[in-house]
Amino acid sequence: MLALDTNYRVKKKLFSKSKLTRVTSVIAFLLPRLSFTYPFYLLPSILSIKFTRKQVSRLFIFLAGCITCCVVSSFQSKISITAFLLSLILQLPFFFFLFHFDVKEKLNVLKVLRYINIFTFILSIVNMAGHGFPFQLPYINFPPDFYSALYGQGGAKIVTVIGFIGFISEIFREEKKFFSAPVIVSLLNFLIPNYLTGIILGLGTLLLVAVRRKIYLLTIIFLIVLVIAPYAQERFAFLNDSFANTVGYNPKIFAYFSILYVFFQFPITIFSGTGLGQFTSTPALWASQYLSSLSTHDIPHLPGLFMSGYHEQILGPVLSSLSDDVWSLSSSANKPYTSISTIIAEYGILISIFIFILFFRAFKKMNFRKKFTLSIFLFTLFLFSTDLWHDNLWLGYLLILSRGISKEAI
Repeated sequence: MLALDTNYRVKKKLFSKSKLTRVTSVIAFLLPRLSFTYPFYLLPSILSIKFTRKQVSRLFIFLAGCITCCVVSSFQSKISITAFLLSLILQLPFFFFLFHFDVKEKLNVLKVLRYINIFTFILSIVNMAGHGFPFQLPYINFPPDFYSALYGQGGAKIVTVIGFIGFISEIFREEKKFFSAPVIVSLLNFLIPNYLTGIILGLGTLLLVAVRRKIYLLTIIFLIVLVIAPYAQERFAFLNDSFANTVGYNPKIFAYFSILYVFFQFPITIFSGTGLGQFTSTPALWASQYLSSLSTHDIPHLPGLFMSGYHEQILGPVLSSLSDDVWSLSSSANKPYTSISTIIAEYGILISIFIFILFFRAFKKMNFRKKFTLSIFLFTLFLFSTDLWHDNLWLGYLLILSRGISKEAI
């Protein structure tokens, strides 16, 4: 009897601890996007994973290499140590995913993701209600940017990604109910926000994964395309083309040309990179005199956060020529940087190759034969190819959750 009672108390304690972790993670994940709340966004990732000596040692060795490269980079141009540290912190969840930090067994990651989607939906509806919903509708009476939970302007991008990952975690499960509440809520989170790039990438991912067998899914994709196609066509028809007219390249093509400009002007960066946070990662954009004014949320004002010489000398001449047109860089499609271009420029060739290998292996361990894993891999790869996401704390945590969810997905 004593043994049974002890076992019950241990299980109850573990359950209570897991429940507290779930609640804390969901609350921290959904906090309003302000400069002082950014440290709290790291909490879900730290609380949800198991730390082992082997994985921590490998991560520290990798970070030591990044620090060494940053020191070498500082010999070529001025760099911001604060931007380096910020970039390191913002990428920690992504590092946890790359180095295979496992999710705690008792966490129930699917439940966490469901709660995140449900409260994202509720908060987004409340946010839209302040603009006249349901008497006025998004896409018709006001921009759908307000479907953004508490993340503020630009938060629609985060909500789209939350919705997509929630949606595929439901439809690619063994015990799935295609018209259940979690499916519908996550689908709304995916489709309503004004992040057309993410919606198109998500639909493209589903099309590639489901093209052979999932006839009902293909039908739904077709219906969705019919609904959003006219709006998408109008948006892209009126997309600001000042960047292409001024610079001569599409912004996304320029993102990859800019790597060559860095390597030609500072040859040592081929091996060292510019250093984390020094070129086009999020801290570099916060510190940029040319781009900080375009930020859609509260930027942290920290001592030592300034624009690096690499950003100023390579991107300065280009961005300064666009400073008179505030809409030239407002759309995600017009941003002259992506995660892949940023990783190559800031890490250098050798470490970038290592990161891409780790990225592929992380998904390979989740089993590419599972439709959920393949969907997450393709969607993340597409995001990294077209936009800046590798140092996004929300996506980093969702990737960590995806490792746990993949064990239950088919």
